[in-house]
Amino acid sequence: MIRFVTGNLLDAKADALVNTVNTVGVMGKGIALQFKEAFLNNYKIYKDACKNGVVTTGELLVVKDQNAILGEKLIVNFPTKKHWKQPSRYEYIEAGLQELARYIDNNDIKSIALPPLGCGNGGLDWSIVKPMIEKYLANSNADIYVYEPNSAVKTLLQKQETTKKVKLTSARAMLLYALFHYEALGEYSSLFSANKLAYFLQRIGEDLKLKFEAHIYGPYALGVEHVLYALNGTYLNGLEQREAKAFESLKLNYDKFEEVKAFVNNELNSEQKKRLKNLIEFINGFESELSLEVLASVAYLLDKNPGYSLTQTIDGIFSWNDRKRKLFKERYIEIAYNHVRNNSYQQELFN
Repeated sequence: MIRFVTGNLLDAKADALVNTVNTVGVMGKGIALQFKEAFLNNYKIYKDACKNGVVTTGELLVVKDQNAILGEKLIVNFPTKKHWKQPSRYEYIEAGLQELARYIDNNDIKSIALPPLGCGNGGLDWSIVKPMIEKYLANSNADIYVYEPNSAVKTLLQKQETTKKVKLTSARAMLLYALFHYEALGEYSSLFSANKLAYFLQRIGEDLKLKFEAHIYGPYALGVEHVLYALNGTYLNGLEQREAKAFESLKLNYDKFEEVKAFVNNELNSEQKKRLKNLIEFINGFESELSLEVLASVAYLLDKNPGYSLTQTIDGIFSWNDRKRKLFKERYIEIAYNHVRNNSYQQELFN
């Protein structure tokens, strides 16, 4: 019997819990990150299985694991996408549901809880996925609890997050200060803007130990999200379910601004303060989301190809992806190119 419910899936009383994953061994956000934190052995087995190439779409990786609070659970790792960068696909959901139905019947599963498969960071439409779940699991004898997307869960988790203690570090304080400044310019904080600010801060010379890769919206590092997750509930809100979209607004806690400012003034050394000042100067005039994306994308391309001319840079940006080819104008790229080339502290990095 299928019951559609709302709440936190990890609180389900079911014997088995479905965890949506990719096939490359990364549990970086959404429900997968919650599982990673709650069931460490499952994550280790899953990561090793991905390294060995045995995690594929349409197949399930089932692990028995134990949590001190939740007790013993069967964790059903359900691939909804191949790479974490890619969206989920309906055919992967369908194939996985067929396999899940067989697994439930063949292993006499009494109760199982599912998240809204592929409908968080995966980008799928719940109105399409929900009927698929009903189609393949309706005849099962197990008690099936399907957790629907629900904004109320986010509110509940926000309250839970406020109880945790968070320690400021130089990197955390610098990123927070940059985000507060960014909002003072009339913009809003998001995973997108945090990634771009962190990228510039690292390229200016602050070693944040982040690995940036070319992504749809420009340079992106999964580690930025991990920093924000750690700060969530104390210095900001919006990441309680680990599945905020790139441009979804985060809520900075302005009651903490003076604390962050004091840390910057008293704990950062002179070089770090200079880098923070340079960052603020560098993004001046490029505060909008589109401008920030153009600037970061151009800077990243020049970082990888220091000798690129303007023409080569334009060609490189237009070959990045369809989004940039459609949204970016050559004039935008030229302005960003000149801005990067003419900045003294950037010239040392790119020339």
